[in-house]
Amino acid sequence: MALALSRSRLALRTARPLMGSGAHRLTEYSEVGQFSHFSGRMRYNMMLRVITDPTLGDHFYEKWVHDWCCDVPSYNYWFIMTMATGAALAICVRHWFFNPDIYGRKQEVRKPMPDRHRQWAYSLPYFNNTLRNICGKYKHAFIDNEPDYADYHPLGYRPTRKASHKRPPMWVFSINRYTIQDPLFTSCTHANMNRIYEEIGYQKKPAWMKEDEDA
Repeated sequence: MALALSRSRLALRTARPLMGSGAHRLTEYSEVGQFSHFSGRMRYNMMLRVITDPTLGDHFYEKWVHDWCCDVPSYNYWFIMTMATGAALAICVRHWFFNPDIYGRKQEVRKPMPDRHRQWAYSLPYFNNTLRNICGKYKHAFIDNEPDYADYHPLGYRPTRKASHKRPPMWVFSINRYTIQDPLFTSCTHANMNRIYEEIGYQKKPAWMKEDEDA
């Protein structure tokens, strides 16, 4: 059964004989307005497949009011369902229109490099939107080891990102308020780890970081 009888509906149905003969219908009296019982009753016919007379329309509308509007415990699930559907639709639209790794046609899978550059140009809102730039400066609050691993771009497609000097507002309390208060903040950075590996000979300095005398 899709709509289980909740306690509120059962209590309402049990109390109907006790309220008297004039209170057996929820939609008998209506306030004036666009979202009143009367206006809903007038629009309800458009959602019925087969309706022969207004009596059947009143009957089905009354059942709809009892089955949906009187089931108060389901209101929070309506909100969750609506928010989840809207979020899923927004995420899918964002991927479909701006993510270059998702293709809707088979011919998009293999393209020459000029067409790839065109696709990458279309994907700039996906990779360089305002929300990503705002959240990128707070990576150190959620990444313990080397949070600056993607701050510097060798080819200069985007500006070099800098970490914020403070933690994110409102809900993050697991780290220090300011980065200067963390004694290991600079020790765990990507730049410091690369410097340690280069000093012990574990890796070589990248070619784009070598100076003229080192080349």
